[in-house]
Amino acid sequence: MTESLRGFKRLPDLPEGTYLIILAAAIYGLTIVLTKGALEQIPPFTLLCIQTASSVLVLWTIIIFQGIQVPLEWNTLKLSLIGLLEPGLSYVFAVFGLSLTTASNSTFINTTEPIVTIALSWLILRERINFPLIGLGLLACVGVAFISIPNATSIGQGSIWGDLLVCLSVLFASLYAVTAARSVQRLHLVALAAIQQSVALILFMIMLLGALFLGLESFEFVPAMWGSLLIAVTSGAFGYGLAFLLYLAAVRYLPASRLSLYLTLTPVFGVISAYLILGERLLVSQGLGGSLILLAVVSISRVPHE
Repeated sequence: MTESLRGFKRLPDLPEGTYLIILAAAIYGLTIVLTKGALEQIPPFTLLCIQTASSVLVLWTIIIFQGIQVPLEWNTLKLSLIGLLEPGLSYVFAVFGLSLTTASNSTFINTTEPIVTIALSWLILRERINFPLIGLGLLACVGVAFISIPNATSIGQGSIWGDLLVCLSVLFASLYAVTAARSVQRLHLVALAAIQQSVALILFMIMLLGALFLGLESFEFVPAMWGSLLIAVTSGAFGYGLAFLLYLAAVRYLPASRLSLYLTLTPVFGVISAYLILGERLLVSQGLGGSLILLAVVSISRVPHE
């Protein structure tokens, strides 16, 4: 599978790894739409566990059938714990934060992730950050804000505690981005994805049990849920499994700061998927936001990096 992923680098005109991260963003965008549909019948933490378990099952199946080695040593354990950052704590704080604040607040805070990742890349990885990169990062953030918040009237109306939790979610996601850059050379990509998501799944299951015990979430299966369960399993296998592998493969070629800019394409693909699958209406502001993101992505692709 790794060799097939490397085949993308032979495509012309864009830096190595660019096609990998763009495809990952497309899958992430589609997964958001599928998750939105599944949430109509499956509670958040239950859905999170189903999707992650589906991905983990697929990844470990690949490991077994391909005979991929997963060394039982301290270094493997350390690499697996990175999964506590993302999807682990990042997703947990995102769910809790969204339950306490407005969707507009949450989306607006999430638009800052590229800039946070660029800052952490400079502080932790000592990546060389120039003004064009910062400017394009800000441009992409503005684009994400336009495409994700067509109605900004509810911004500022949520709970401050919910907003802080969403901020923590962004911080953990950015920390994972810079940490992953140091881990992809130490273990097979499939093994790395499997152990990190397995650790995240354990965290999600603990949170789900706590939510069920406290009465914060309940789940009762009825035959009408088969469709939503199928969507949950499929979106987990592709949106968490395949997209995660593509992201890790791209990390081998591109610095974390640039990867964060390419991932701003996710809401663009999400809006397009929502239009095609759910029949949602496209707004002028979303078209403007998508144009700004595309401008930032095309521009950063033409700026050489060391």
